[in-house]
Order: sequence, then C-alpha cells, then structure tokens
Amino acid sequence: MKKRVLFVLDEPSAVASLQTMLVPLSDEWEMEFVVKAEEALAILAQSTVDVILSGIHLTGMGGLQLLAEVKSRAPRVIRIATSSCAHSATIVSALEVAHQFIPMPFTAEVLKATIARAGALGARLTDESLRTLIAGIRTLPSLPQLYQELVAAMGSATASADVATRIISQDMAMVSKLLQVVNSAFFGLRRTISSPAHAIALLGVDTVKSLVLSVQVFAQFENIKQPPIPLETLWKHGVITGTSARDIAKSQDVGTIGVEGAFMAGLLHDIGLLVLATNFPEEYREVLTNLRNDRVAVCDAERAVFKASHEDVGAYLLGLWGVSDAIIEAVAFHHRPGERGQEGFSSLAAVHVANALEEAGDPITTSGIPTPIDHEYLAACGLAKYLPLWQKTTGQSPAGKSAAAPARA
Repeated sequence: MKKRVLFVLDEPSAVASLQTMLVPLSDEWEMEFVVKAEEALAILAQSTVDVILSGIHLTGMGGLQLLAEVKSRAPRVIRIATSSCAHSATIVSALEVAHQFIPMPFTAEVLKATIARAGALGARLTDESLRTLIAGIRTLPSLPQLYQELVAAMGSATASADVATRIISQDMAMVSKLLQVVNSAFFGLRRTISSPAHAIALLGVDTVKSLVLSVQVFAQFENIKQPPIPLETLWKHGVITGTSARDIAKSQDVGTIGVEGAFMAGLLHDIGLLVLATNFPEEYREVLTNLRNDRVAVCDAERAVFKASHEDVGAYLLGLWGVSDAIIEAVAFHHRPGERGQEGFSSLAAVHVANALEEAGDPITTSGIPTPIDHEYLAACGLAKYLPLWQKTTGQSPAGKSAAAPARA
C-alpha cells in the first residue's frame, strides 16, 4: 500500500521544484500539496495521512501551530518541519511538535531517509514484546499531580514565577526535597537556596518543573526494598546526566526550549531502568550478572531477559504521559543513537554524550560496563568537533569521574 504524504508549503517555486523532484517516488507515495494549514487540517479530518511535511513560515496559521494540531488530533502521523531560513532555536522549537526537521532545499533521498527515521521510533514503541512486558508491570509510575498542575499553570495567560512558587509550596515534603536537590554540590550554586521562589529565580521555572517531575517519580518507588540497583544510585546518575546534558545544550545556543528539553531528557533517561529494576528485581539481577560475565551492552542483556530494553520501557512511559517527541527520542535511543540517524544537534546527542561520560567515571548502573560514545554518530551529525568542549563544559571525561555529585532527596 502506498504511503500518503501531505505537503503544506506556500512558496510556489518550492512546490513546483518538489513535485518535479519527487516524481520517481510516485510509485511508493501518494502525494498531495496544499498551501494553507486549514486545508491540511480539513484533509486530515476526512482521510488517512501517513506523513505531513510543513513549512514553518505559513501565511495565517503557522507551520508549528499546524504540526501541534496534527500531533493532538492524529498523533500517529509522522510530522516533519522544513524551512529555508530557520535559526537553531527555531529548529529546536520545531522538534517539540515535529518528529524531524530538514532544511530546504533537500533531495528526494534525504526526504525518504528522514521519513524512515521518523517512523523508527513509532515502530519501536509498538513492538509486541514491549507491549507484553508493559502489561505485566505491577507498578508503573503515574504522571505526578503536582507536575501536571505546574504545566497547566505555566501554560496559562497568567503564568508567572509567583504562581509556580505557590503551587510547589502547597507540598512541604516536595519543598524539602527540592531544596535538598538544588543545594547539592553538583549544581555549583554559590549561595544556599532557601525557598522555591529562590530556586525558580536562580534556575528558572522549567528546570524546577523538571526536577519536580523527577523527584515525584522516584518518590513513587521509595518503599521498594533492596532493588538490584539502589534508588540513590539511579537518582544521582539521572541528575548528573541531566545537568551535563543541559550544559552541553547551552553550549550549542539552542534556546531555552532546547536546553530544558535536554535537561529533562537527561533526568529521565533511565526511568525505564527504574521501572524494570523495581518491578522485576530477580530478573534484573540476572541482567546485571550477564553484564558482568559476558560483557555485553546493557540493552542487549536486557533484551535477552525481557525481550525489550529500559530505553523502550522509558520511551513508552513518557509517550503515555504526552512528553515531547524530542525527549522521548532521547530516552529511546540514548545508548545507540546511530539507530535514530538524527542529523545535527538534538537532545538525543546531548543525553547520549552526557550519559556516556558519566558512566565512564561511574558505570555502576551498567554493572561496570560503561556505554561508549558513538563517535560515528557524532561525526555524521557534524558534532564530533565539539566533544572536547563538552567534556570540559561538563567537568567530565572518558578517563575520570565528575568532580561532584548531588544527593537524592
């Protein structure tokens, strides 16, 4: 069956060029071209579309707003954003609502490969083995209520730091844990933070919001006795990876959305490991034994036991929570980013490098077998030249552990 691809571009010359270029793919794709977002939504309401490619700068409803609507109404549609002139921060914003961004002009081969990459995540999350494993999990963490309140409040017209402070301050246990986290050595703050308002002023609402999510997710597992990997270890690894990923993103000038997306992805990159280790402790001990004895990659060891990996479980869970595709992608491929084939900088690149650097210094979450940096992936993305800078920026290197580590609340 042909794949149906809908193009939304309001530049006549670009449309004419695309139509000519894509003629060889007419046997594989059923293609339709429109100039307005409203036309695209009307088509989507009446028939099935497999892929939508939209320019960012459309007249009337913008391309990013269109892709956000498509994401809400038909989440299974592969969404691709494009532009001939987009700042890096705009591209990162596009990846909040699109699976991929490709600059114009592009070739038919690039477009075909991009669509294939975008479909890889969906295929991974609909694997039958993963669905069977998820169905057998007794304790699957829920999206914390406090985090949901923060997201709703900060998305309203009356959003402010004061509103966020009031919401967080309703839960004094949360306040205590949050202050313990942000005052830990790894954040490197030169003053003691004494209140949620102070934390928000220094770190920003989005950083604090991500910390609230992570703290409350871990709190749902506090009563688990003797998991194969201590919760303290997983928590510390997540915070260090998240902070390092944020520092890496800052060095790439990707804007606030890109920086905080990398931070959240780093914080939550091993949430699937948390779920597996606490729900199936004996089976996960088998995974760790196989890691030590066979010296295989952690995801391979997990798939041998569970038929799925912690990357798969974590990405599936975040998908249920409605987290952005860019963050889900980073969680789903952080050990083997080359399987995603992402071009350019992304949260995936930041988390992959941050995780590998942290594991090189303290590979306890992978039973002493650290995840190597995928240098071929970085080279393909044009990012290899930044690796020495990232090592210096994060205070980590493949040969040594980071200088400081945070305490878990």
